[in-house]
Amino acid sequence: MAASKHILAFEIGTFFTRYVVFEDGRMGIPGTIATPVDSVESFYQALAHIANNQRCQLDGIAISVPGFIDVSKQLAVTAGALGMLYKHEIGKELQEYLDNPVPTWMENDANCAAMAEKLSGNAVKLDDFALITIDSGVGGALFLDGKIRRGKDWRAGELGMMIPNYETGGFCTMQDYLSTIVLAEDYVKEFDVPTGSIVPASLFRRLDEPRVRKIVDKWIDYLAIAVFNIAAIADPECILLGGGICREQQILPMVNAALGRIPQWADFRTSVKRCRHTNNAGLIGAYYAFETEGEGLEQVPIR
Repeated sequence: MAASKHILAFEIGTFFTRYVVFEDGRMGIPGTIATPVDSVESFYQALAHIANNQRCQLDGIAISVPGFIDVSKQLAVTAGALGMLYKHEIGKELQEYLDNPVPTWMENDANCAAMAEKLSGNAVKLDDFALITIDSGVGGALFLDGKIRRGKDWRAGELGMMIPNYETGGFCTMQDYLSTIVLAEDYVKEFDVPTGSIVPASLFRRLDEPRVRKIVDKWIDYLAIAVFNIAAIADPECILLGGGICREQQILPMVNAALGRIPQWADFRTSVKRCRHTNNAGLIGAYYAFETEGEGLEQVPIR
């Protein structure tokens, strides 16, 4: 009987890092640590401590990282808010801290979310789809012609950088209108309450309140504009909405209603769905990237 294959996946976040071991494609129970940000050395030491203390022998490490990732060089050109990781070959440098060096693969976090949907989510049967992720930031990914579209400088799919409202908003990007921070800030202004007094997703459970509904409707309109622009640019089979706030059941029908008010939407009628994976998207996608894009690595389907 062949030995089991164990892949350790990391999802690196600004504040927290999650990790889990996949055994022959079966996902274990994830763990979480605070992301070390004081130095790149402490970051590597934290990841290596997790890897070195696994009860199984690892066959590889998969890493989901924010920022622009040059996968050909396995280089973090940027790493979002994690400035200490800029210009670092994270997987290669991590080897020095491992008791038993193993192959690694690193990919952008939004691309990992798209790969998770392709592997076992709402894009399994699709070869062309886009994913927009909405949280405190707005990101995205393009999966076109059966593969991730990365662009010449590894910046393709930065959907939060679209400029939707130049006449009144100048060069403000979609992120300035669509992040969950904006929802919270608009609530604070409207109700004159302290900053941090509202969880943005909770507004979708107060839609019967006219002042709350007005705030949410404005936000939904910008989300619909983002969806329309993505459809116009990429003409995908489906556009997936990701991020924690998109778990709210009311979002999808509200977005579809807002799209219906755009006359040109009738020319596209692209399918819009919520992502299946939310909390574990980065982990699942990192595993998928390792198995499908790591040079010389054999693919193992997740179950």
